[in-house]
Amino acid sequence: MTESPLPWKQAIECEALRGPSSSNLDNLPQAEPISVSSVWQMESPETADAALEGKEGVFVYRRDGHPNERSLARKLAKLNGAATAMVTSQGMSAIAATALALLKPGDHVWVASELYGKSVQLFTKDLARWGIGHQAFDPNDEKQLQRLADSNAKLVFVETLSNPRLRLAELDKLAAAKDAAGSLLVVDNTFATHLICRPLDHGADIVVESLSKQVNGHSDAMLGMVATADAEIGGKIRDTLSTFGMASSPLDCFLTHRGLSTLAVRLERACNNAMELALSLRELPEVQQVDYPGLSEHPQHKACLGQLRGGFGWMLTFQLGTNWEGVHRLFHALSPAIPFLPSLGDVTTSVSHPASTSHRGLTCEGRKALGITDGTIRVSCGIEPKDWLVNQFCAAIQRSAQLK
Repeated sequence: MTESPLPWKQAIECEALRGPSSSNLDNLPQAEPISVSSVWQMESPETADAALEGKEGVFVYRRDGHPNERSLARKLAKLNGAATAMVTSQGMSAIAATALALLKPGDHVWVASELYGKSVQLFTKDLARWGIGHQAFDPNDEKQLQRLADSNAKLVFVETLSNPRLRLAELDKLAAAKDAAGSLLVVDNTFATHLICRPLDHGADIVVESLSKQVNGHSDAMLGMVATADAEIGGKIRDTLSTFGMASSPLDCFLTHRGLSTLAVRLERACNNAMELALSLRELPEVQQVDYPGLSEHPQHKACLGQLRGGFGWMLTFQLGTNWEGVHRLFHALSPAIPFLPSLGDVTTSVSHPASTSHRGLTCEGRKALGITDGTIRVSCGIEPKDWLVNQFCAAIQRSAQLK
């Protein structure tokens, strides 16, 4: 197998991924300082007014921004090719703030049929209580894209790679359809990050991401991000973040800023591990199917080659032809070497069970329609030696199968 390096240029295009952003180069600290203050003294009411209007480098109250948030957000904006970026308390607050800022009663949202369970709940249940309608659609169905182009959709929401089946949203096609409809395209880029795909380069209007995952990379921070090429849209979302109290923590921003500096190295290793594991799992008789964009049998492999840069991601999903008891045996066989974690993006490889975690809020019929069964296993690949990783999975699957 040939290992493709990630695009390092995007990883280092900021002046410095580590250290504070400052024009004063005299005696700069190497590590980003943590600013824990919740409020700043003002020289005058005019100073406060300028700060609340968005003057760079001036702060009033942590809810409206703080030095650690601004430093991280500036670098994320550059890395995502955005005019502005905001760091939020978590990934779901990034999505919620975007929806609350841009939608009103009577508006209609087109939502990809394959999404993280909480995103589905937000758009189909919670926003419905506010009089906002929704239409589920397959982003890869040409007929449905034409209907989208002819619709009155205010907003379109998709994931770059869907959770958990890893279906690609072909963003160039989606952008053409949403432009025809006059709607805004919002892309959750958590399963890719800016190193694998930059949605704004493909016509998206807004990109959101759970920074708690791969960007942080160490399961010790909860943050989200909203980035957009439209400064006016960014201002509306920033106001909503403040109004609804979705501000980020300075410590979490510090930890994620530190994680960002090693993202390219970690992601390259994790993507290569995922590819090797996917190739090995598909050879096991106990495994019915492997979902991974790097496999030639993935239904959108060719499209992935065009849209994903330098890697196919660190996430993969596989299907065991078994019930919950069989899956339970597998998790025990993998533990403690491969832990069960209802999250993803850590340096440690982990497994999760969508039917009982990320998509537990869906009905059995709803999960079945997405190809999620009791035997669906989601894997978040870390940076362990790949031979060790493959051996752990193959041995555990075969061992658990023998315990029937």
